[in-house]
Amino acid sequence: MAPENIIEVRGVRNQFGTQVVHKDLDLDVHRGEILGVVGGSGTGKSVLLRTIVGLQIPKAGKVEILGKQIYPKRASAKEINEDIGILFQDGALFSSMTVAENVMAPLREHHPEISDELAEEIAGMKLSLSGLNEGVGEKMPSELSGGMRKRVALARAMALDPKILFLDEPTAGLDPIGAAKFDELIMGLRDNLGLTIFMVTHDLDSLIRATDRVAVLAEKQVIINAPLDEVRRSNHPWIQEYFGGPRGRAAQGSNLASQSA
Repeated sequence: MAPENIIEVRGVRNQFGTQVVHKDLDLDVHRGEILGVVGGSGTGKSVLLRTIVGLQIPKAGKVEILGKQIYPKRASAKEINEDIGILFQDGALFSSMTVAENVMAPLREHHPEISDELAEEIAGMKLSLSGLNEGVGEKMPSELSGGMRKRVALARAMALDPKILFLDEPTAGLDPIGAAKFDELIMGLRDNLGLTIFMVTHDLDSLIRATDRVAVLAEKQVIINAPLDEVRRSNHPWIQEYFGGPRGRAAQGSNLASQSA
């Protein structure tokens, strides 16, 4: 049985002035998978994420999420926002709000009818799902470690029970142990909640450990979107350099060692 496409991107063109970032770009994301999106500097990984969620309007093409058209005929913001959760690269937490208030922010915006008590209960549940204890809710973001702030941002991204999570460099700035734990967390969320996860990353360990498929951006397009083993066999120069270089070999060796331990 063919996998179901939960996201479809067709013929997208993103352009800033005379600079063309994407041209005739196609991409499918399957329901229930963790898709890793990689590419060299300037290939527009974050631009693609922003285009799919409706924050960046392309010059041409078509984008659909769950059968709802994001471009050119845009679905309502309410429909889109309740289907997706976004973890931005730096977490983007509100520094003047407590952790719990940060997680409750989407509920306040989209469901003002929810009582304070219920909103606090939901925030606590989302923090727990993100691997944080109840007492964290009272803290300010400045009191947390980088890894904990990432988890708070993840809890906020899940506040509206989305079907799809978009993660922009979720393990950037984390030490290897923290990054591995974050990977385990998102794999658990995918398995237990049936989420689909679109993850922009440059972390080779995360690609090897967590993804079902890897989409490679190069030459203004997605040049391959396939399981990692198939991507590795590509003879494209950037892919060979990225996955076959010292860091790629080290990440692969480390993953094999952990599997055999």
